[in-house]
Amino acid sequence: MSVASPTPRQVGATAQLVDFIGRRDRRAEPATRAALRALTADTVGVAVAGLGTPAALLVRDWVEDQAPSGTGASSGTGASSGTGAPSGTAAVWGSASRLGPAAAALVNGTAAHALDWDDAAPSMAMHPAAVLLPTLFALAARRPVTGAELDAAYSVGSAVFRAVSEVLPHAVHYGRGWHNTSTTGRLAATAAGCRLLDLDGDVTAHALGVAASQASGSLANFGTMTKPMHAGLAARDAVMAVGLAHRGFTAHPAQLEARGGFLDLFGDHDPRRTAALGERLEHWVTGWVDDYAIKAYPSCFATQRAIDAGLSLREELGADVDRISRIEVTLEHGGTRPLRDTRPGNGLEAKFSLEYTLAVALLTGNVLLGDFTDEALERPGVAGLMARIELAERPPAEEPGHTVVRLHTGDGRLLVRDVHHSRGDSHRPLSPAELAAKFHQCAGRGPAKASWFDALHAVPDADEPRDLQTLLAGPPAHG
Repeated sequence: MSVASPTPRQVGATAQLVDFIGRRDRRAEPATRAALRALTADTVGVAVAGLGTPAALLVRDWVEDQAPSGTGASSGTGASSGTGAPSGTAAVWGSASRLGPAAAALVNGTAAHALDWDDAAPSMAMHPAAVLLPTLFALAARRPVTGAELDAAYSVGSAVFRAVSEVLPHAVHYGRGWHNTSTTGRLAATAAGCRLLDLDGDVTAHALGVAASQASGSLANFGTMTKPMHAGLAARDAVMAVGLAHRGFTAHPAQLEARGGFLDLFGDHDPRRTAALGERLEHWVTGWVDDYAIKAYPSCFATQRAIDAGLSLREELGADVDRISRIEVTLEHGGTRPLRDTRPGNGLEAKFSLEYTLAVALLTGNVLLGDFTDEALERPGVAGLMARIELAERPPAEEPGHTVVRLHTGDGRLLVRDVHHSRGDSHRPLSPAELAAKFHQCAGRGPAKASWFDALHAVPDADEPRDLQTLLAGPPAHG
């Protein structure tokens, strides 16, 4: 009796992911390691600054409140690892506190995303490092890891993030209001964790199934404390999914493509796209180095190109914004989706207002952390200039990935800027000095902090397995 060839749907997304995650024949790429150096230092830096935000403070307070007395965010109980902290606990980055790996992933992921100054992917809306690194560094609390292991796991997670987003596809998923960093991010971080811990295929399939059932996070919460918690929850749930599956916990072994599974629920399931998943994974495992950005400005990535355009226009026009009669900003199709469509009411909401960030760039010649306080919204001239800014999107068929700003003056002049790559994009990277300056703006200055930046930057280069938690804790407060 002949057996019919399996259809693309029967082959399934889960099997392709498991095969991809388990492959060990890829050689290390210098480009991925170089990118991971910058992302490691940058993500830890923005998380240290983010720890002081209300969102991260409240999450951390809640987490510590859940721990049994004497075992939570401690630095001196339990079996010692030689650092005064309980063995197997994970650092709250930039602090002396230690937590269980899942709790640490929640706090560090929330903090990394809290200022919206974390990494981004220009091709589609996501913040990979803010989910992947809190997951991987939390799991690394259980066993020492090498730089090569971190690089491989991070690249696997980056590929899963992008390839699964393409299969959904991203435009449909994000268009429905799902926060991709939180939803697909759980799968990506789980895949990265399975790779780091070298789990077998059956365990990996169950871990992906567990993570798929945890997926959530809506765009409606942008501009609130819940938005950054999405990254923390994705990291926490990935640690949980990996840990449960490793212990024998089960899920549907083909959850992603099953009826009522991840692809059906969160996208527009097309077997032809699913059939190409393996090919896209292989593309993105190295291709992600051409699709990441370290943000120069502490606001939503959808504002970054417009800010660059505004700063360039200010150089030509000067600081006299009263000459501006109106400004037209045209983004790619869907580019306004993460942005506010009403005036921001507080500093956190202002991070998602292109009108506000562009107005600040034109008025002041920069966009800094201090521009996102409630008081900064009331500065003279801001509201008036915001009212002269109009947003629009290009039709779907037109070229994506760039922002055009047209500035009209009262005397009839038209100044135009077309920005394809924002500062910090992998095609227009920040210099080492700019990366260090951003880190010190976030984490503080001084010789000890400079040495910490250098040490974090070198994490992907470690040839021998090492415990990273003492390094992630940072120098002493007086350092």
